[in-house]
Amino acid sequence: MLMAAGHDVQSPGDVNPPLVGADDPTHLAHTIADQRVLLTLNAHDFKFLHNQNPDHPGILVVHQDNDPSKDMSYAAIVAAIANLEQSGVEIAGGFWILNAFRW
Repeated sequence: MLMAAGHDVQSPGDVNPPLVGADDPTHLAHTIADQRVLLTLNAHDFKFLHNQNPDHPGILVVHQDNDPSKDMSYAAIVAAIANLEQSGVEIAGGFWILNAFRW
């Protein structure tokens, strides 16, 4: 859905060599080197990495509830990214929780 919305998407398996199973600092280092915004469900670890080094293209986080009926769908994530972009805030260097942009 992100690609259909016009986003240039790269998953860990698309990288050469693949980053599937790599640790979080490796994923962040790749996004910094490749100038890509990182999208994750892992708020805790990436908040820590963001606090250590806020010089990155941006980290987008989706919080999930213990109730799957309240979790964001792929369409809701795409809409939240669009809302974030339209808000005019600087994404680079930010740690953005997409759940706050669900409207």
